[in-house]
Amino acid sequence: MNDIFKDRKTPGSQDCKTKYVRNSKTISGRLHDEMVMMDIEQGKYFSLNPVATRIWDLLESPLALDELYLALMEEYEVDTYQCRSDVEEHLEQMISLGLIIRQS
Repeated sequence: MNDIFKDRKTPGSQDCKTKYVRNSKTISGRLHDEMVMMDIEQGKYFSLNPVATRIWDLLESPLALDELYLALMEEYEVDTYQCRSDVEEHLEQMISLGLIIRQS
């Protein structure tokens, strides 16, 4: 099982018109406060930390980066820059693993 959010990378810039949505081919289920997922095509399991799980929950419908980080700022005590940076990192990692899709 992969815990996809232990290693941090430099966040990329995001277009404000770009939306993100779950990859419908990924199967997911909750285990306590984390999300456990399987990508059938890749044959891989993933475990999301609580913040990544919340991002996954919010991406039930397509959302832009700004919509995501503003929603998370209402739920967590974090400054704007840090929240946006963390959300960008999570999104890029989730995209690279095929868990979500970027829609332009």
